[in-house]
Amino acid sequence: MGRLVWVAIGAAGGVLAYRRGQRLVEQARDRGVVGSVQAATGSAAGLAVQARSLMQAAGGTQRPAVAPLSAAATGAAAARVLAQARTRPADGAA
Repeated sequence: MGRLVWVAIGAAGGVLAYRRGQRLVEQARDRGVVGSVQAATGSAAGLAVQARSLMQAAGGTQRPAVAPLSAAATGAAAARVLAQARTRPADGAA
C-alpha cells in the first residue's frame, strides 16, 4: 500500500513537471535565447527549493544547503557562452 502511494505521488509530480515544462517551452519561444536561459535557471532553482522542502516534510535526509546563484550572474554567464559559441566555427574546432 505504501509503494502505491509513492508511485501515485511520483506520477502526479511527473505530470506537473511535464505541464510546467510545456509552459516554459511556449514562453521560451516568445523570448530570445538569453531570456530563456535566465528563466530556466530561475525555474531550476525554484524546483530545487521545492524538492528540498518536500524531502524535509517526508523526513528524508538532506545535503547541506548551497548558496543559490543569482539569475543575473547565471544570465551573464549564459550570454558570454553564447557570444563565444557564435565566434567559433560550427564544427567545434578551436
